[in-house]
Amino acid sequence: MLSVKNDVKYAPPRIIPSIVEGFNVVASNIYIALFPICLDLLLWLGPLVKIKKYFFPLIIETARLSSAAYGEQAEGFVESTREIWSYMLDQFNLLFSLRTFPVGISSLIIGYTDRTTPFGAPLAIEMESGSTILAWLLVFLVMGLFIGSVYFALVASAVRGKGQPLYLGQILKQTGESFILTLILFTAVILLALPVSCLLSSIMLVIPSLGTFPFILMGMIAVWVMLPLAFSPHGIYFGELKAGKSIVTSVRLVRSLMSLTGLFFIFLILLGYGLDVLWSTPEADNWMLLIGIIGHAFISTALLAASFIYYDKGIKWMNNLVQLKKQEKTSAVS
Repeated sequence: MLSVKNDVKYAPPRIIPSIVEGFNVVASNIYIALFPICLDLLLWLGPLVKIKKYFFPLIIETARLSSAAYGEQAEGFVESTREIWSYMLDQFNLLFSLRTFPVGISSLIIGYTDRTTPFGAPLAIEMESGSTILAWLLVFLVMGLFIGSVYFALVASAVRGKGQPLYLGQILKQTGESFILTLILFTAVILLALPVSCLLSSIMLVIPSLGTFPFILMGMIAVWVMLPLAFSPHGIYFGELKAGKSIVTSVRLVRSLMSLTGLFFIFLILLGYGLDVLWSTPEADNWMLLIGIIGHAFISTALLAASFIYYDKGIKWMNNLVQLKKQEKTSAVS
């Protein structure tokens, strides 16, 4: 009997062929790249929805109340807090919430600190009510998750190559499962972050000479823990699985190909973020940035397609391996 690795059809996924095939899929379905292009154009040329007038006074008041613990450095603490948060809130755009995780559309403009445009300063809309901010935040998150679901579904459909149309009911179902997946992952991150932050604080107080080593170590552990969840959205859009089943399938796949999958995502990160450095070279007030937006859209969509291709081949390999093991057990019993 031939081993799984010798079976061409169900061989383990390979990194470079998966990435190349992802680029070919997007080149044949270039319309999918319009999603990140449109999002970046909105964030670049659209209005700047600000929340500074509401949050900045609250942050400064909180800093004043807690500054007593800093003694003589209290005033310096308040002033540094004022400078940092003033800068951060000046750059923040509530429209950024259209970029949802883990299902969402990649954006180049979110990484820009310069909020100018070729037309000058963007239109600024200041929100001063907490209830208004919360309402619009929820609207943008729902919109971002729905559009991101359409984007993921189109990429998965293009990878399948079956040319099957997408239906609204199917998209809504996948959006719902993506929302459940987001809640599960967010809850898991919060539950892990609280004890880890307490542990790091204790270590830094007891052994301050360690410097940043505990943070580096915890970061490596976090990557090792979170990596098996990397394909959680893929099962929803490629296998039409429930959120829980998709998470379990992702963990099984990554554990079966841990080193290969880790190397695959290193390639994706280096290629994606490395080219983003090139795409973000033009200033925000230069029309040349449009070329960067288009390039980023194509590359990010191609890398997403590559991850679906890797997932598909990995699942086929894993299922075939399980089937072969069952056949071997049956033959041994008989």
